[in-house]
Amino acid sequence: MPPTRSARRIPPATLAREVDRLLATVAGTADDVIDRSHPSPESLHELHREMRRLRHAIAIWERVIAAGPRELARPLDQRLKRLARMVGKVRDRDVVLHLLEGPTLPRPVREDAALVARLRARVRDDARTGRELLRVFLRSERDAHLFEGFRGLLELRLRPRAGERLGEILEDEETRRDSRVRTAHRKARKRPSSTRFHRLRIQVRRLRHLDEVRARLDGARLEEFPPEARRLQTRLGRLHDLDVVLAELDADLRATEWARALRRERNAVRDSIRRSIRGRRWPALRRVAPDEAAPHRASS
Repeated sequence: MPPTRSARRIPPATLAREVDRLLATVAGTADDVIDRSHPSPESLHELHREMRRLRHAIAIWERVIAAGPRELARPLDQRLKRLARMVGKVRDRDVVLHLLEGPTLPRPVREDAALVARLRARVRDDARTGRELLRVFLRSERDAHLFEGFRGLLELRLRPRAGERLGEILEDEETRRDSRVRTAHRKARKRPSSTRFHRLRIQVRRLRHLDEVRARLDGARLEEFPPEARRLQTRLGRLHDLDVVLAELDADLRATEWARALRRERNAVRDSIRRSIRGRRWPALRRVAPDEAAPHRASS
């Protein structure tokens, strides 16, 4: 079991203020994306990150709402989830484009350079089209009062003893999410694969989001993961980036020397992760310090 703080009474109004703060951040960032003809990768990264945080905070808020009114939250969450997935798809294109234009991927030999350039142009066009569609859907949901709907949830009737329950809910959430991290870590250790490594990365990120919420609610200072866990997160992010690039390859690129070099690098990163977790359990978790300065996928 991870070390946790003892459950204590947390006023629901404290969580309501945190949800309202996240709503204001998401709505403001969405407005910025809508108003710009070409939203920057940084603004989309922020929007995607804050949407995930909002969904986590809303999920906790739902557990203190009375059972009947709670049903009003589900369609709102589904709409936000759809938007977050759209943002994530555009973000994937941005990550691929950033890697193709940066110095960290293998350089193509001369006979492969034209094919790589064509891939880069196609991904750039896909990213532009994705932005246009995203702006349309964001505007549509904004005009359909999605964010006002979430604010309406903050006015719903709460469960009896909601203040006492909220501390217990947060303890329960931390226990469940820590268990999911450990399960994902164990499965990745026993049968390593890119899919299992990606699931591990997602579960770690969800635990981090919960710790951020808890710190804001009780005023505690966020502490860092142990260095071993931070290094693993970085490797998992790099592996996911390479998998995303390889998934984007056109058919005529897959048999090139450049593609083979990409696969060798991807396999080397995967082997590095496999060695780092072999025979080890997930390290004891402490509260996590968010690394918001780095826009790289590994810290998102």
